[in-house]
Amino acid sequence: MTPGKKFVLLLRLGMGITSADDTNALPQIADEAEWVLVMKLAKKQAVQGILFRGIGQLPPSCRPPRQMLLNAAMLSDKIEQYNRTIDAAAVKLLATLEQAGFPCCILKGQGNALYYPEPASRMPGDIDVWIASPVKRVIDFARQAAPLAKACYHHVEAAPCDGVEVELHYRPAFLNNPLYNHRLQRWFQREAAEQSWHSVALADGTATLNVPTDAFNRIYQMAHIMNHVIHEGVGMRQMMDYYFLLMKGFTAEERQHDERLLRRFGLYDMAGAVMYVLQWLFVLPEDKMLVAPDKRRGVVLLKEILYGGNFGRYHQEAKKARSQWAKNALRSRRDLRLLTVFPSECLCEPLFRLWHFGWRLCHQ
Repeated sequence: MTPGKKFVLLLRLGMGITSADDTNALPQIADEAEWVLVMKLAKKQAVQGILFRGIGQLPPSCRPPRQMLLNAAMLSDKIEQYNRTIDAAAVKLLATLEQAGFPCCILKGQGNALYYPEPASRMPGDIDVWIASPVKRVIDFARQAAPLAKACYHHVEAAPCDGVEVELHYRPAFLNNPLYNHRLQRWFQREAAEQSWHSVALADGTATLNVPTDAFNRIYQMAHIMNHVIHEGVGMRQMMDYYFLLMKGFTAEERQHDERLLRRFGLYDMAGAVMYVLQWLFVLPEDKMLVAPDKRRGVVLLKEILYGGNFGRYHQEAKKARSQWAKNALRSRRDLRLLTVFPSECLCEPLFRLWHFGWRLCHQ
């Protein structure tokens, strides 16, 4: 069994995945060198906290060497502490925005963490907030505290909140194809009011956060995955988020409704690829799949995930692309590589990139 397969088995343990067959067998990691490879994979995919939970399920004789285990435990503690810091910052940020008259909710991040058996084990990032207000108003608000804040089509950077980076989204996500994107943005507008007032309690019960509903997330986060796959890459952490979202369940009517929306937004092929990846990585049950798994596209997506890591940051070409010209050339090569599996988004990506350049000039 390869170190990669053993890594996946450890993740399943950490995620609490159980199975009647050997799909959740205890991995037998041979020596310290193999443990180093497994730890590197966890860092590459930004899932160290989940991996440590998996290690805790192993018999003492199967765990890594003492110093490595101590380092993993300390990192796990840091992840938990950082989650608490971001939770507090998110609560404070929402209160500030609501006081300023902005209806809003937290996207992904700390909302996704609440799907996990242990929310504090999820590796956190920055705070993404969806503000259902006009673009110019949101940008002007962000630049009151950060005059040089950069704006792009779907969000503007904001001043950090208690040391945590913040992005204010006036559009939760976007697609390159103009028709599908138009339909998606209209759907976001119709859904905005409900999402801005959907509140859930944090895991420790100390406060509440406004986060999107599960029904909204099943569509929105698929669009988010598509966007990252086409533009830079997506990692195992995003797949894990979507796995826990689907494991919350949905009715047959909700599945049919979601399938119609996925087709309407041009996301059906990506959904099939994601179902295949979740089945291969985390043994997603058939009754929790939104659509039938698509092996051809799923294999391509899985290779992108395993090779590129979290947001594609470990892709060798991405590491070499320093200048804007090099990054544009990398985008073009990525479009060609994925053209046969996601043609609509790849064909429209260069056009969107050109249009987006003009959009940014108008919003400097």
